[in-house]
Amino acid sequence: MRKILLFLPLIILWAAAAWSQAPGATSAQLIRPIGVVTKIQAGNFTLHTDAGPDLLIVLADSVSFLRVPPGSTNLNSATKISLSDISVGDRVLVRGRVSDDQKSVAAATVIVMTKSDLAGARQAESSDWQRRGIGGTVQAVNPEAKEITILAPTTPPRSITIALPANAVLLRYAPDSVKFSDAKPGAFDQIKVGDQMRALGTKSEDGSRFTAEKMVSGTFRNIGVTVIAVDSQRRAISAKELQSGQQLLVRTNADSKLHRLPPTVAQDLARLNSAGAQPGKGGTESNDSVQKMLESAPALDLAELKPGDSLIVVSTEGATPAEVTAIDIFAGAEPILAARPKDSNKSVLGSWSLGMKEGEGGP
Repeated sequence: MRKILLFLPLIILWAAAAWSQAPGATSAQLIRPIGVVTKIQAGNFTLHTDAGPDLLIVLADSVSFLRVPPGSTNLNSATKISLSDISVGDRVLVRGRVSDDQKSVAAATVIVMTKSDLAGARQAESSDWQRRGIGGTVQAVNPEAKEITILAPTTPPRSITIALPANAVLLRYAPDSVKFSDAKPGAFDQIKVGDQMRALGTKSEDGSRFTAEKMVSGTFRNIGVTVIAVDSQRRAISAKELQSGQQLLVRTNADSKLHRLPPTVAQDLARLNSAGAQPGKGGTESNDSVQKMLESAPALDLAELKPGDSLIVVSTEGATPAEVTAIDIFAGAEPILAARPKDSNKSVLGSWSLGMKEGEGGP
């Protein structure tokens, strides 16, 4: 999983480091692009920048190459390297002068986080989230105490109070995205009852409380719709939302997963809906078993959908109410939607947690 936090300290590093500009240079001429090395040649390499465009990084004999470990906020741990030590896939920051056509940069300094160092750091971070991570659904928010209460998807589920000290890092999933790399800095007042969250920190001895160091949260929708039309070229579905009757545009992308629920699974979930039960709360199915049923459903191609099909769409809260980007789409959902409680658009699909069940890896 991409972890943008591993590279953010280098941005701080640039602000803290005291490199002087060349005489007569203006700040507009000097840029500091960040990205991934995609091609290396004698005297230059190609950088695919986080901003989007590719840049040709031109390397003079005087250029300085520095390798820093992930998480560095200064150059105290930097080691000098050469161009031969850089590989495709490495993350780099470049300080240099941009060309008039904005397509190349004459580098003065190149700071490198190698692909292998980043892989090791990601593995270490994933292990840390497995050992010290917790996730669940927000049940209550206490602004005065800066605490939230969650229902953790353990078996059986349990309520846990999470304290958020002033130095805790708060992130929020971006609209229409569930990638951790797209998460933005968040604020406590954005957290709402019903949100999904994942936190890294320390549990109390009895497990009833948790002090967070980092937390990512987001609002997710669980929508019943009927297909109006499918645009395979745009990878989009025009649909009618069952609760409101309003038209909804459901977008899909490379990260969206489409499934067709087997009839037996749909009937089991319909039974939960009909009873108004919640997985793990008096029902025979636990959160984990419901989640496994959904994850094991056969894959579906978008082109297989046709007008009139009933779907359950799981998405983040989009920037535009009439448009969503799907995380998961479940076809074969007719029995579930028919059994949902009156005046409710909720469908029993378990506690949607983006794989953030306790004991799994980080966001």
